[in-house]
Amino acid sequence: MAEFEAERVVPATAEQVFAVVSDLDRLPEWLPDPVDVRPTGDGQVHADVPERGVDSQGTVQVRPEQLRVEWAHAPEYAGWLQVEHAEGSRSTVHLHLSFLGDQPETHGGAPAADVRQWLDDALASLERVVSTSS
Repeated sequence: MAEFEAERVVPATAEQVFAVVSDLDRLPEWLPDPVDVRPTGDGQVHADVPERGVDSQGTVQVRPEQLRVEWAHAPEYAGWLQVEHAEGSRSTVHLHLSFLGDQPETHGGAPAADVRQWLDDALASLERVVSTSS
């Protein structure tokens, strides 16, 4: 098992950020290449990460009352994104991934470094998208 997490302060309100992350049709706007996640139905998404041989269905739950989005592909993978209010009209975004099986990411090295970079890239991209949406 391996856990990865990144955090970023975004110069937008928590509600503005959550409006973007909770709109699952907007995932391609801020998720980094080579990660492709698209909604496929009520509470379902399809994840495609060719570099890692991932091509699978998963579940997603949007929790507006908590400003939180959770997803999973049981029993191998889970994650969440939490938006929190910060000082002024800023917010803090936490992005967390759990690899629960014996994937390459659980052994460190380049696969784990790639995940860390993807998290950072996703949050930087999310900030750009939110900035242009506001």
